Order: sequence, then structure tokens, then C-alpha cells
Amino acid sequence: MIPGSTKQMGACIVCQGQLSLFGAHSSYTYCRCPDCGTIQLSPMPDKAEMTRAYETEYAAQKLDPEVWRRVSRPYYDSIIKVLRDYRVKGLVVDYGAAKGHFVERMIQSGFDARGVELSQDEVAYAQQHGLPVQQGDLSKLNGFESHVSAITMSAVFEHMLDHGEVLSAVHRLLTSDGLFITMHPTARAAHLFGNLLRFGDKQKPLPSLAGVIDAPWHTVLFSINGTKQLLSQQGFQVLEIRPAPQGRLGGFRGAAQILLEQINKLGWSALRTRWPLVTTHIFVCQKMAGPHGMSRADKSSRLGVASQKLFM
Repeated sequence: MIPGSTKQMGACIVCQGQLSLFGAHSSYTYCRCPDCGTIQLSPMPDKAEMTRAYETEYAAQKLDPEVWRRVSRPYYDSIIKVLRDYRVKGLVVDYGAAKGHFVERMIQSGFDARGVELSQDEVAYAQQHGLPVQQGDLSKLNGFESHVSAITMSAVFEHMLDHGEVLSAVHRLLTSDGLFITMHPTARAAHLFGNLLRFGDKQKPLPSLAGVIDAPWHTVLFSINGTKQLLSQQGFQVLEIRPAPQGRLGGFRGAAQILLEQINKLGWSALRTRWPLVTTHIFVCQKMAGPHGMSRADKSSRLGVASQKLFM
């Protein structure tokens, strides 16, 4: 929809609330749900368009793998800490594994890990470096139903079109108390800074906010509330929400990342999920237990795992 048009903007993919204009970015339009706070493209690109663009543009970007590994290291280690805190044993699958850097980091940390990635070029790189990453989506993991201890997504959730379909596949693959861990940018900081930097003028183009606003790649920026609603609809309970660290870019941006990370640590300690400056959160989710099953939360309580606190 073109900014300023009176055309209806559709419904929120989470709660079906009526969307309102948030702003334009590139040739796309972001809208926001006043009910749950989620920000999404409207209209959404179709799957064929996104698959083609991902292969020819996004995954084809010539980024130095070693630079990307360094920048992403804090993200990887924060998810590994979750796996350790929840004493995950057994197979861990990273969906959207790209070149396999996170899979490699998990293996180095003692986990039985493998990856799944859509891009053939990314998979070729991973396999050339001896990493267990296969091409395709989660449907390629035939025979693994109810056998995966944890499924991770690092900066993947915001790129998808078919969240319900992917979460259904995650649910099928996980063991009865398996964990789904997703780290993705959330809507509150994007909404705050997107309005502040435009002085509230929705007709002005949205700033990129260091890549948080990135059409069409970032199809949805879920709010914390919207993430919880969507996960509940798909058979998951949120055990914990953690603030994600910042990446480690060089120069001024890198210094700004470190400063923001320290500020967020203080803000989070005081306000938890109400603190508005955290751009990205880690959601630790568990497949809903059956009527006779013991959930991981129950087991963690008996084991005295400190990370079982629910910050929701």
C-alpha cells in the first residue's frame, strides 16, 4: 500500500487486529497492529518472490565469512548459554544455518549439532568446511520426528513468511519436552526509534535502524506480546525471555553497540521486558507437554536450574 492511500491495510498475522500505517521502506510498506504491537509488511511478498530474491540477492552478498563470524559470535554464545542453562542433551538443529558458523560453534562447545539452510551456495560453503549442514527446510529431516532435543533460529524468525507452517514442523521434530530457541529483533525499539527519527511523520520513509528495518527481508517484527501469542497458538509455552547481546561491528558502530549493550543490561535489570531499548530478544520456548508428561520447567525446578525464572 502506498503511504497516504485510504486502502485497507489488512489484518495482523498474529491477532487479526486491523493494521495501521507505520511507514514506507524501499518500495515496501510496513504496518503496525495497535492491538499486539507487531510490525509487518503489507502486502506481504509471496514465497516465490522471497525465495528468488534470497538466492539472488540476500544470500549472494559477498560478506567476508571471518568478519561475519566475529560479528555474530556474541549472538551464538548467548544461545549456547541457553542450551547449557537448560542442560540440553541430544541433537540440536539450527534452522537457517547459513554458512554453518553457529553449528560449528555448537559442536566446538560439545553439542551434537547440525544445520538446515535454504541457500545452495551457503550449504556448499558449509560442507566444504566439513560442517553438517544440509540444503532445504525442516521437512528434509525425515525420520527425526520427536527426536530433536532443541531447534534454534538465530536472526531467522523475522525473515519468514510461513511462521505457522515452520512452527508446526518444529513441533513435530521436537521431543516431548524439547526446546525451541529463537533470537529475533522485536518491534518495540523499532516503533520507538522509527517514530522519533521521523518526528512522528508517518509519510516520511522509515530509517533502517542499523538493519532492523530491512524490507523485504524483515517481513515481520514481532512484539514480545505478539511472539508469545503466536507461539501459544502453535503449541509452545515461553519459559523465559532474555535480552540478546549486540553484535561486534568495527569502528564507531561497534563502540555504539557495546555502549547500548551496557545500557540495556542496566535497563533490563530494572524493568525486564518493559525496557524499551532492547532491539533483539531470545525466546526460550518448550513444546507443550502431553497430559501425562512432565515439562522441562518441572524438571528444571527439581534440578534447581536458576535460569527457569519466567521473565514474561
